[in-house]
Amino acid sequence: MALVVQKYGGSSVATPDKIRDLARRIVARHESGDKVVVVVSAMGKSTDALVGQARELAQNPDPREMDMLVSAGERISIAMMSIAINGIRPGLAVSFTGSQIGLITDCNHGDARVLEIKGDRLREALDQGRVVVVAGFQGVSTAREITTLGRGGSDTTAVAVAAALSADVCEIYSDVDGVYTSDPRLAPSARRLDTVDYETMLEMSAAGAKVLKDDAVEYARRLGVRIAAGSSSSGLIGTIVSNGNLNRDTLQAMVYHDRLRWIACEAGVPLPPDCRLCQSVEGLRVVIVDEKNAGALEGVPCVSLSLIGSRVAAQRDRISAVLARLEESGNRVLAISSTATKYEIFLEDAVPQPVVAAIHDMLFA
Repeated sequence: MALVVQKYGGSSVATPDKIRDLARRIVARHESGDKVVVVVSAMGKSTDALVGQARELAQNPDPREMDMLVSAGERISIAMMSIAINGIRPGLAVSFTGSQIGLITDCNHGDARVLEIKGDRLREALDQGRVVVVAGFQGVSTAREITTLGRGGSDTTAVAVAAALSADVCEIYSDVDGVYTSDPRLAPSARRLDTVDYETMLEMSAAGAKVLKDDAVEYARRLGVRIAAGSSSSGLIGTIVSNGNLNRDTLQAMVYHDRLRWIACEAGVPLPPDCRLCQSVEGLRVVIVDEKNAGALEGVPCVSLSLIGSRVAAQRDRISAVLARLEESGNRVLAISSTATKYEIFLEDAVPQPVVAAIHDMLFA
């Protein structure tokens, strides 16, 4: 018997039919003998719809009220999932919001950080033999206000719950059945990785890979939570993310990110969250930031192509071949950022999908 935390994203619970299918799978898992906690996101694109409606009312809605608004999506999901489970096995499921499980955060509305989970109600419900359904993405601050954890925050909720309960595994289900050497939609020959270490997954997430949120991976690394990434449609696990250098390839992944902005701002202007400082010249700081974090700062759209793996910057032949292929496509390099495990190339224009696929094949053939 294992204690398992499962997380399902918005597309996995987008319709009543999808929720019903997952409910059957969850009940079967419980009946196999496992204790199950399920973390769910808002249904489909409902959070985007709420944000859009709020911005019809005010150009810059109050952050506190936005957290109150968008956290409603997950409350709908947990109630729907519990209703579906109880329709199969009456009284089996019980739903809780983030505040009800004691998920305490800082006071940063819209992008709060988890400080602790008290978890008494979680443990009590599990001891009663129930399936617990938890609202992802939300918590309550030290000032007793509703907060949200930023985009992809349900991943962080799931990992935090798994850590608080000392769960055997945190299973995160999405549209893809694991972690790949690149996005299979861009590089059809991308291969699935059976195992990935925390550091590699962190670099991939920070570079723009959408399989797992970087905050969740960092939390898992720090607290030793084993993550299993799998497909929500099949229920099959494809990749295990855990401690240690499990993948010995020196080049492990290539990530293409096309939603970035290149921003030059004066030295006194506060930097947007999660930005990368590229250079500081004549009182100006040039930063690159995901467009969702750019806020009111205007900038020039740009993209990045990241090579990730141990000692990747020392692989000069491979890097030279990638740069030559990009030059052939007529794309101008804006900046290059290099660490021991990531070589990131920032480009002026979008890279056509066939070029991304060709670069991947050149690297991983």
